[in-house]
Amino acid sequence: MKTIFTFIAIICFITLNISSFASKKEPKTSGPVTQSSISGVVLDKDSNEKLTGVTIQLTTSDQKIYSNSKGEFTLDGIEPGTYKVKVNCISYKDKEVTIKVSKSQNEKVSILLNPITP
Repeated sequence: MKTIFTFIAIICFITLNISSFASKKEPKTSGPVTQSSISGVVLDKDSNEKLTGVTIQLTTSDQKIYSNSKGEFTLDGIEPGTYKVKVNCISYKDKEVTIKVSKSQNEKVSILLNPITP
């Protein structure tokens, strides 16, 4: 008898937890999220060659990415505003560019890096 009572209590507990989980609703937001992105390509200024493995970082955050094998990159989830982007690569001079991002837009840029000459 005690075992049956324990079993029924466990079933009730599980049922209550499942129903309370199912009834939770997502919080309402005031409107659609308006995030933008910055994307582009990094090139050697002299040869126009696409550069792989270049570090691209927003100076106002820890968000950092690297250019792919085609020299391309994308920084997603950017709020509209003006940003400084730091770009660096071995054997090239560091560069900082200012990019203005508009609401719900993908801002495209080409960044030319100067090679370090001995």
